[in-house]
Amino acid sequence: QAQIFRGHEMGTQRDVFILGVGQQVVFPAIRTNILVPLQTFQELVEFCEKQGKAQPHIGVVTFKATGGTKADEELHKVGTYCRIAAHAQSITSTEGAREHSVVTLTVEGQCRFEIERTKQTSPFYVADIRLHEEREDDTRDPEVERLAQAVREQVSFLMGQPASQSGGSATSLRGRLSNAKSVKRIPPPLLADMLGLTLAELSLSERQQVLSTFALKPRLELVLDFLGKAAEVHRLSKEMDSKMRKRSEDELRETVLVRQLQELRREMSTLSNRQSGQGDKNDTENDFDEEQGEEQDDISVLRESLKNARLSPEAEKIAQRELRRLQSIQPQHAEYTVSKTYLETLAGLPWAESSQDELDLNKASAILEGDHYGLQKVKRRILEFLAVQRLRSDMKGPILCLHGPPGVGKTSLGRSVAKALGRKFHRIALGGVRDEAEIRGHRRTYIGSMPGNIIQALASVKVNNPVILLDEIDKLTRNAMFNPSGAMLELLDPEQNNTFKDHYLNTPFDLSKVLFLCTCNDLNAIDRPLLDRMEIIDLSGYTVEEKVHIATTHLLPKQRILHALEQSKPTESDAGLEQPADGPAAAEGKQACMPREPQLVMSQQALADMITKWTRESGVRSLERRIAQLCRWAALRLAGQAEAKDSDRIVEVELPECGPNSKGQLTIEAHHLSHILGAEIFESDPAERLTVGVSMGLGVTPTGGQLLFVEATRTKGSGRL
Repeated sequence: QAQIFRGHEMGTQRDVFILGVGQQVVFPAIRTNILVPLQTFQELVEFCEKQGKAQPHIGVVTFKATGGTKADEELHKVGTYCRIAAHAQSITSTEGAREHSVVTLTVEGQCRFEIERTKQTSPFYVADIRLHEEREDDTRDPEVERLAQAVREQVSFLMGQPASQSGGSATSLRGRLSNAKSVKRIPPPLLADMLGLTLAELSLSERQQVLSTFALKPRLELVLDFLGKAAEVHRLSKEMDSKMRKRSEDELRETVLVRQLQELRREMSTLSNRQSGQGDKNDTENDFDEEQGEEQDDISVLRESLKNARLSPEAEKIAQRELRRLQSIQPQHAEYTVSKTYLETLAGLPWAESSQDELDLNKASAILEGDHYGLQKVKRRILEFLAVQRLRSDMKGPILCLHGPPGVGKTSLGRSVAKALGRKFHRIALGGVRDEAEIRGHRRTYIGSMPGNIIQALASVKVNNPVILLDEIDKLTRNAMFNPSGAMLELLDPEQNNTFKDHYLNTPFDLSKVLFLCTCNDLNAIDRPLLDRMEIIDLSGYTVEEKVHIATTHLLPKQRILHALEQSKPTESDAGLEQPADGPAAAEGKQACMPREPQLVMSQQALADMITKWTRESGVRSLERRIAQLCRWAALRLAGQAEAKDSDRIVEVELPECGPNSKGQLTIEAHHLSHILGAEIFESDPAERLTVGVSMGLGVTPTGGQLLFVEATRTKGSGRL
């Protein structure tokens, strides 16, 4: 290090080129390679030529991690004054971008410096700096010698440890030092700087902290503290390795003992059979022994699965008792399969597995608004649940019942709610369910018994907090023998479903984290006790304006994609979908066959007329079918088939206006609908029927309602009324 400083003027240096680096810190007396863009290197060459320096020196300073508002605040105040030893140009590329040239600068650190004043910030940094030389008096201080000896001992200790236990420090230190003995020959200033550069656990700010410490004694104390942390990492890693090794030995010992026990049972079974006079069936018995060994392996796997399932305390007792009973049953016995299936069901349930809720209210609101138009009540209720869940993580799931006519989006809304919450979704259709055993499961005394639909749903989704949609809860069948609504009382009660007891499991399972959504068309068909446990949210039918918006944003694009009139747009959910059997290339080919621009366009007035004159419903199912009919007509027209006959002169005059135009698009206006969909089905203006003798009433039905016209006529009577 003394040779480096020899002949070098210390003090203030003016107009020094400052090179800012990002993810590295350059230290004195150490040769370092720096990658710089070609443009920056050219600016450096031009600057040195103007200064007329034979041996170019630059200042290397690390950028701050946070940056700043002013240019001079982006760099640290302390850097390293370096001599450029060599340079080499190379070509590199990043993440598929076009290739660009970089220059590798090899610099030798001379000494530390501190920026006094920044003179220029663009296009490169120029500053006045003050150089700081290492004082020889510091190296003679006994306290410094004591600290240096402690640092050397820590370095020798780390270099003697495996890389897997020293956090990577041993490998990096061996790269700088040939062996532990060479550490004693390194002077204390250089030793501290080498450790500041070499220790793998140090962050960028900690390396800069070592560089910014001018005094030797505090610098050695800082490095010694960092070495102590590295030694602590080594100790913890060694302790963890010891525990893992002991656990592996215990598992191996258990496996060996189980194998020996199996062999002992085989020998005992063979001896018992020979004593019974069955020595002539050795081959059959050997095959049986092998099958019994395989069954014992299955029991070991089942025991490990139950251990990993994290059962509840009560379920753990039942599982252990059943497992001991299974070991005593012969595999060919019918009860063996029943017991094994029960234990596999217990091990497959998500007793403690939960998915993380998405508690971003803005994101959840955007998902709900993007999937469904309107329906503000249910959206607000879901956002309220999210807000409470954000404040209190142990919030019980509400029991919501979506009541409304068919086709208003109740079932699809459940899937959107699960997407907004970041939970898994499962739908259970209750239409036609007549036996409570389909809800609560069958008892294991019956042949072919199985868990109920709720437990099967949880085993399918693998989490204990999904969104379960109980579809058409008003369609449950009830008679004198069966009443499935009674089984739903415990299931849909937030105060009781934390100990829901399926008949098959025969042990409580916590359903309080599940968000139950029910749908129904008629509240009168639901039992009053069951209705009292649910929070009713009414979903009325859509207005004409809402249907026009839904058709424009959802139904028409969906049908265009289904009828190959528009290319589907990739979504985030498509990334997890399974590729078709003929491979992704075939899927891309199918997409390429579809047009990028929509080939069917409908005006807003055409949509409004189709809603009022050809459909009359609360939902949008009939509207979707009418749009599909228009898409089929458009596909037939684009394929070159003539829709109108020669005798239909009006159609020939009207339909050619639809297109296709030069871009291959068909445009449907309101006056084209009657020629495509046929005659109007409903009257759009009932006021035209209001004449003398006609009164208007309103008929209300579960699916909406309609206007009733009552007409009175005057006739001559007989006088006996």
